[in-house]
Amino acid sequence: MDFQQEAQGLLSFHGIVSLVILSLLELVLGVDNIIFISLLLTKLPEEKRFNARVTGLSLAFVMRIVMLLCIVQLSRITTTLFTISNFNVSIRDILFFIGGTYLVVNTLKELIAHINYKKEPGIKQNAYKSIVVQIVVADMLFSFDSIFTAIGLISNFVIMALAVGLGMIFMIYLSGKASAFIEKYRSVKTIALCFIIAVGLLLITKAFHLEILKS
Repeated sequence: MDFQQEAQGLLSFHGIVSLVILSLLELVLGVDNIIFISLLLTKLPEEKRFNARVTGLSLAFVMRIVMLLCIVQLSRITTTLFTISNFNVSIRDILFFIGGTYLVVNTLKELIAHINYKKEPGIKQNAYKSIVVQIVVADMLFSFDSIFTAIGLISNFVIMALAVGLGMIFMIYLSGKASAFIEKYRSVKTIALCFIIAVGLLLITKAFHLEILKS
């Protein structure tokens, strides 16, 4: 992976547009995550909530970058593992198929729940360390969709990592306003979720070596 070359790609028009789009998607996709984390923090005393939030999200950010790096590296392995009826299958194909299927299925469930106004229940827990661990685990689970979405849209790791960082900063400082905005204009999230489904389908077509223009 040539980090210098990918960093230079960030300075291009396409790189800047990709960064903006991915950062906005991180914010939209992360609203549910912030709401879930907020429910966890309400189980702690007021004076411990800020420290738990900063500690948990800082660790979660590190885990996101590690997960992103690992998945990006795997997605670039095109060596044939086995062949089915003259169709060569690589780690990249398997990863894209799993990721695309995950995006489509998971996002469809979330879209249905969003349309039906379903809410995620809170968690009954009040131990500080346990809450921090739950924040990290929850963020890892919620981050799969954003990571696979990023890989489906762009191959530049630097842009993806920066978008993840900006998205998390936006979530921390704008979570209340973003949540209220999306709650008021629910069609915004509906459009975003439909967009994610399209990205999932794009990943699945890549798994079968069918190239479709992202535009």
